Amino acid sequence: MMGSTAQRRDGALARTTPRAARWIATGAAAALATAGFAGPAWSVTPEPEPEPTETATATAEPEVTAEPTSEATSGAVAEATYEVEIRSTGRGTVSGAGSYAPGDTVELTAVPAARHVWGGWTSAELGWIGARVSSFTMPEGDVVLDTTFRHEMAPLAHAYRDYFDVGNIWSGSQTYAEGSPNSATVDRHYSVMTAENAMKPVELLPNANIDPATGAFTFRWDVADQFVNETLARGMDVHGHVLVWHGQSPARINSGTTGGTRALAKANMERYIREVLTHFSGRVVSWDVVNEAFVDGLDEFDPATQDWRDFLRGGPNGGFSPWYRAYANGADAAAGETPSDFLYDAFVFARTYGPEVRLEYNDFNIFQSEGKAQAVIAMATDLNARYAAEHPQDPRPLVEAIGLQSHNYINQTPAFACSDLTRLPNLVDDDAAEWQPGACSDHASVERSLQLITEAGFTASISELDLQVWEAWNGEPEGSNPAGYRDLTDPSVADRISKDGFTYWVGKITNRAELEAIQAQRYAEYFAVYKKYSADINRVTFWGLTDQLNWRATHNPQLFNSDFSEKLAAAAVADPERWLGVRGQITDTSALEEVVASARTLDLRAYTGRSAAQVRAALGHAVGVLHRGGPQARVNAATDALVAAVDALELRQPPPPKPPHHRPPHPPRPPHVPHVLPQAA
Repeated sequence: MMGSTAQRRDGALARTTPRAARWIATGAAAALATAGFAGPAWSVTPEPEPEPTETATATAEPEVTAEPTSEATSGAVAEATYEVEIRSTGRGTVSGAGSYAPGDTVELTAVPAARHVWGGWTSAELGWIGARVSSFTMPEGDVVLDTTFRHEMAPLAHAYRDYFDVGNIWSGSQTYAEGSPNSATVDRHYSVMTAENAMKPVELLPNANIDPATGAFTFRWDVADQFVNETLARGMDVHGHVLVWHGQSPARINSGTTGGTRALAKANMERYIREVLTHFSGRVVSWDVVNEAFVDGLDEFDPATQDWRDFLRGGPNGGFSPWYRAYANGADAAAGETPSDFLYDAFVFARTYGPEVRLEYNDFNIFQSEGKAQAVIAMATDLNARYAAEHPQDPRPLVEAIGLQSHNYINQTPAFACSDLTRLPNLVDDDAAEWQPGACSDHASVERSLQLITEAGFTASISELDLQVWEAWNGEPEGSNPAGYRDLTDPSVADRISKDGFTYWVGKITNRAELEAIQAQRYAEYFAVYKKYSADINRVTFWGLTDQLNWRATHNPQLFNSDFSEKLAAAAVADPERWLGVRGQITDTSALEEVVASARTLDLRAYTGRSAAQVRAALGHAVGVLHRGGPQARVNAATDALVAAVDALELRQPPPPKPPHHRPPHPPRPPHVPHVLPQAA
């Protein structure tokens, strides 16, 4: 894949030796073990295992030179040479083995076979773990290089077709550029796309396009239409992001003389949502109606004693929102109006003008299960209750889904609830440190928040997923400027694992490449949870195609390196079971269990024999699936079949009323005359 012909000191052929396949080569595995990893989690073999190939190695035949009779007659001492040995596993070809003098440039190539990917070079002598380089300078000593080839990850849209949609973002025309790796990656892996910026309010309606005197709107549709139309032409769905947000919105829509009062802001909001949803009608399946309305850092919230309205941006607990401020300006408190009404209005307008669209609320840090998640759920529950009371003719809830942005950290945001609450107890280690396999939390974890959301009757969307490898938003060693980006396996920055004030990984790892495996483990755990709750998850959307094409590039948060090569996280996401050592597929049987429980309560004697028999057959099959297990497709099919059978039940016709029985009427009885005995004379 990289480099060209090696500069060899002889023409000898390299020896060949088969090697056992491993994802992480011997040197990397040793480094990870030194860092404190135990068990199979960090040296998992992929599916399917790479086949051993001819190993391009090592020792070339010695140079043949004339034996000098003396230093004087030879004129020079023969130059010392050292050996480069290459040990390769999997399907691919390598070059670069041979004899070299110190200071020589050793050029390397590694070319994977079709449908395989290269795992990089690992060498104890060079201090490499998974390095993706094409050459090195020969040191004074032998060098052993280990490299691997593994099967290419499965397309994500296919791998999760029975669970949920998998998506990514469109960042401009370069995303779909013909012949680009960007376009090829989108086509291969995703089924739904979100515009990173093109459908935000300030893009569709720039502030200058709101007349400062009249408040008239002039929309700009061209870029968004380009994105939507091409996405649909590629056979993918579009998720709309976003309608109402405190950020990236035109100031005149909710501030100043054109929008700074409650009445003006509400009218502008309705006009904006009406125009946008009408314009994209039939082309967008779901919308983030309101985005990030709550304050940050809400670790604790008790819905029984606290009011979610107090934790909105612009409220008594801080933050800023021009929508909140405008709705406060002119609110009639005596009539029950509050600044928080902008959320309800936004969802009602969206339902009114986009009745076919799934309506979602979107926010970050919803992994804070006992804080922000609880507040968001309380808000959505209240909005739905109010809407149901005011619109009894609409059977749908107003807020249908909650979007978990999931800009999370691999060492701060565990996937699992702990063993008392998790659905995946075999993967959970209650005693694991937050960065180790099996880490869990009942207070703040992905799984616990999903439990709370689904138990409250909502579905979920993982709306903006990236898992960052450093410990704080400004803790990345390269700094926040994308120009400083380096792949995790870049050997030139192998020891760059901390900076002043941010030293979390010091003492836990010695080489930043080790983070690639830790991140892959966390991604595998996340997707294990997503699979286990898939009946209530609409989609999982990654927020960037590669590490470098991400809003936090220097956090290395995505599945692909800067050159679109697969990181370990890519394989872990495509097959989390294999990475985690789970036999079979992780499935969500919760919906099937609920349908089975409901069907068992039916008195089938009240229904026609044929329809009742269909329910009994579907119920028996469903119970069998629950007992025997199987892939998610089988679970889904059994669920759908039982639901369809129950829906098709037909009540027995009640027997016709019996006609009255006509008998001759009884003759009337004579009046009763008491018998009186004659009295004695």
